[in-house]
Amino acid sequence: MRYEKVQANKCIILVVCYMTTMGPLAQEENVKKYTILERVVQEFSRFPVNVMGDMNGHVGMLGEKVNENGQKLIDFCEGNEFENLNVTIGNGLHTWENKEWKAAIDYMLVNHEARQHVREMCGDENEFDIDTDHRMLVLKYKWGGERGYARNEQCKGKVVFESSKLGRI
Repeated sequence: MRYEKVQANKCIILVVCYMTTMGPLAQEENVKKYTILERVVQEFSRFPVNVMGDMNGHVGMLGEKVNENGQKLIDFCEGNEFENLNVTIGNGLHTWENKEWKAAIDYMLVNHEARQHVREMCGDENEFDIDTDHRMLVLKYKWGGERGYARNEQCKGKVVFESSKLGRI
């Protein structure tokens, strides 16, 4: 799991993660990952937070049956008041495909602070020649003076969060 801060007049917290595919040890590992993820998003709840990545979950889009990873994703969004942009503005976008099947397993999730800046989400239509069965997802933000932070909440180039704060799970 990786998280970054963009240093400018305003901050956005980006969290990129991968949830393990289904298997004997996957659920135990994913519980640990979601515990860490929840700590990170709670730590930064006053900032725009965007969680993105291969969650290996089916949440019922595209006629898919909800699987265990998908239910964990749904529970995470509901429990932390995150919006699943794939569901709300992604227009049924599939993010992974093979010769026989298309699915949505890569997601972009945002909290309320980030959502007010989101303008569009889209996926590439095989425009990029990259060797993967996943589609590249693009999220367009608009940063303007109409919605900002109080001066004391602006980033000043300092480290806002360190992984050592998470402790061991």
